[in-house]
Amino acid sequence: MNRHRHADSGSPRTRGSRALAAARARRRRSALGAVAALAAAALLTACATIPGRGPVTEGLKNLEQTDQVVQYNPSGPVSGASQEDLVQGFLIAATSALNDYSVAREFLTSDYAGQWDPYYGVLIADGSRPYRSDGEAAGVLSLAAVAKIDAQGVMLPVKPGPRTEMRFEFEQVGGEWRISSAPAGIILDSTTFATIWEPQQLYFVGPGKVLVPETRWYLSRPALVTEVVDALLQGPGERLRDVVRSGFPAGTALVSKSVQVVDGVARIDLTGSILEAGPVAMAEVEKQVEMSLQAVRGVTGFELLVDGTPLRDTPGGEAATPQLVNRVFDPAVMTGGVFGTIVSGEFRAMSGFASTIADYDPSAVTLAPSEQAAAVKNESGVTLVDEDGALLVDDRPGLLEPAFDLMGCVWTVQASDAGTLRITAPDGTSSAISAPWLAGREPVAVRVSPEGARVAALVPSDEGSQVLVAGVVRDENGVPVATTEEADVQLWVTGQPVDLDWLGQQRFVTLTRAGAASKVTYSGPGQLAIQQGSVPGGRQVTGGGTRTQLRVLGEGNDLFAEQNGGWQRADGDVSLLAKRG
Repeated sequence: MNRHRHADSGSPRTRGSRALAAARARRRRSALGAVAALAAAALLTACATIPGRGPVTEGLKNLEQTDQVVQYNPSGPVSGASQEDLVQGFLIAATSALNDYSVAREFLTSDYAGQWDPYYGVLIADGSRPYRSDGEAAGVLSLAAVAKIDAQGVMLPVKPGPRTEMRFEFEQVGGEWRISSAPAGIILDSTTFATIWEPQQLYFVGPGKVLVPETRWYLSRPALVTEVVDALLQGPGERLRDVVRSGFPAGTALVSKSVQVVDGVARIDLTGSILEAGPVAMAEVEKQVEMSLQAVRGVTGFELLVDGTPLRDTPGGEAATPQLVNRVFDPAVMTGGVFGTIVSGEFRAMSGFASTIADYDPSAVTLAPSEQAAAVKNESGVTLVDEDGALLVDDRPGLLEPAFDLMGCVWTVQASDAGTLRITAPDGTSSAISAPWLAGREPVAVRVSPEGARVAALVPSDEGSQVLVAGVVRDENGVPVATTEEADVQLWVTGQPVDLDWLGQQRFVTLTRAGAASKVTYSGPGQLAIQQGSVPGGRQVTGGGTRTQLRVLGEGNDLFAEQNGGWQRADGDVSLLAKRG
């Protein structure tokens, strides 16, 4: 793909093509040849509070029969219950997983009780649940579904629209109605679901030695540690399968069906396949386990074993330990014709290359995670600006706000041809990658996640707006070469799409407009959406890495920050709100 350089004598800081190419080639060798160093400089590790060794003792014996941490005590069917009463009672009984959902199975015929699979998944439905009969021995329950969780614990939102209908069939058993057919899985309202289920992050390894989280949902019960470790061994979900890797060698599994825990230490007994892992892979394994267990209640440490024998330390892999992306940024803005950051409520002009950004008359600015470059959008297209000078990387009309990834690549997207993404490496060389999931759509924002493993797009839909999230496939140097063929809809939201940004690795924030105000919504891959009020005339949003640094640019060039669950004016006279990454 052709690269375009500034040739206009009026363009600021344009350098000779040979000198600029040489400088950028040196930067490419240093940036991509030492990706680990760049990533380490941009990463903060999570607190390593989980030690790698500890005492062991007898643990859980039967994964399916352990109790929930929060235990409901529903009743079985009552004599003379109608078909509708039976269905409603069955749904309530399914809030208890005690003894393999034994109370819920009391509502079923003896033949069907052994066939019903409560582990198939969860359907989250809020609001009323009207029931209607469908003949003498069947009925239909109508639900307003919100989200669904599959057997692996992966959550996806349900498309708004017609209500979901679930069919039940009945038989007489000893003069009492019993359910002879019902949907697999369980049905919960969102409040009950949040009480007895919880999200956990499984961590895998991405290019540049970064940790990539994947959210899974599990019942809150002592068996959780076993489920998390087993899921980690099974590997990433479908959308991340070609994006990340695991340090565990193929075929590694638990020796028994459970992970034993004593005094907070998880005893993870693995099959002999783990011995195939070299020093680098073992460093990845230990970090994956540490981070994936950090939020599991009652676990403060872990010990790795092979067929009952403690696994000896494997020296030499410490430098390869993957790190967690956890950067927090101060808001970067344009005010009074000067570009800078707002630190503790005070504006500070940026120096170096950033002092020239205002000269480009930008409509959008994205700073690199390293803060050593910026992608500036104006009437000419998108220009890469750094200490080496300026390079026009994309001059196509109708470009969206540019994005940077952790490897220093600039992403540019033309709204009318979003099925092809242009990637410009740190040395200025560009390539095109296909995004089939965006073909035929007109996104208003396309953003790369902080660790570079995912790309999200805010697009219009018949119901308002939606956020699509796909995986990013990279080569051995960390340069993007493809996205996954498909993307998941991770958010359905009302209102016309306005803007999108990532809020850390696990969440994103959207602006959608209904009338004069823009609604703010938090969500993320595998996360339930949270509505967070609205901002008058909101037109730009930046995540900043955390909700305390999130800002929305609204009407009158006022900058808004979240305070006490609402939005308050934090600064004024802001003509542009920049993004990071």
